[in-house]
Amino acid sequence: MATGSTIYITASDQNRNGKTLLARLIVDYLLLDGKDPFVLDTDTPDGPLRQFFPGRTKLAEFEKMQGRMRLFDTILAGPGRDYVVDLPQRHMLDFFKAVEELDFFAEAKRNGFRIMVFFVVDRIVASLKTAKAIFEVPGIDLFVPVKNENVGSLLPPEEGALVLPAMPRSLAIAVADRRFSMRNFVLGDDQGLEGADKLALNQFLFAVLGGLNGLDSEISLAQLRQR
Repeated sequence: MATGSTIYITASDQNRNGKTLLARLIVDYLLLDGKDPFVLDTDTPDGPLRQFFPGRTKLAEFEKMQGRMRLFDTILAGPGRDYVVDLPQRHMLDFFKAVEELDFFAEAKRNGFRIMVFFVVDRIVASLKTAKAIFEVPGIDLFVPVKNENVGSLLPPEEGALVLPAMPRSLAIAVADRRFSMRNFVLGDDQGLEGADKLALNQFLFAVLGGLNGLDSEISLAQLRQR
């Protein structure tokens, strides 16, 4: 993926469509790549992402102004590492509004960051329209539309989207357990999976991690076009 310090933002205007699963995959990908990502989970008080990465996650109470500023300040105070920001649907529009009002992306770039936004496009027209609106937010280096085959999407087939392949129900239940580590699975720990589920996860991770790996060239091309 990207070689410099990067802020990875996962977002959607709909709930329960794999957005937090995607954030998990990004964190695991970065760890496998030898990076040291820090996670900002704005889905308080539950903190679903923190359940998977308790030692490298901070909960950010985005409902409160103090929580919003703490999120932005945490990133700006720690350049030189990657950050993954997971936005639940209820905070998504407020987050990007605050980003524009504070000129946060410009300040982040002055601190050496690049900005990547992953937007899970759901199967309703409003989701596609919202994706296009977020795409136009100034300062994003690479906007990545995401298609989750488990829930469906209105993204046209020709769109250069990151695809989350459909999972068997038994596998989806297994990986949702907070003790399940996809990184450890890649490193050779079967995590209790056998047979068809083990094969399905291998295929799933091959597709998704391969797609993430290809984004480094995409972000380089996007930056060249901005010059």
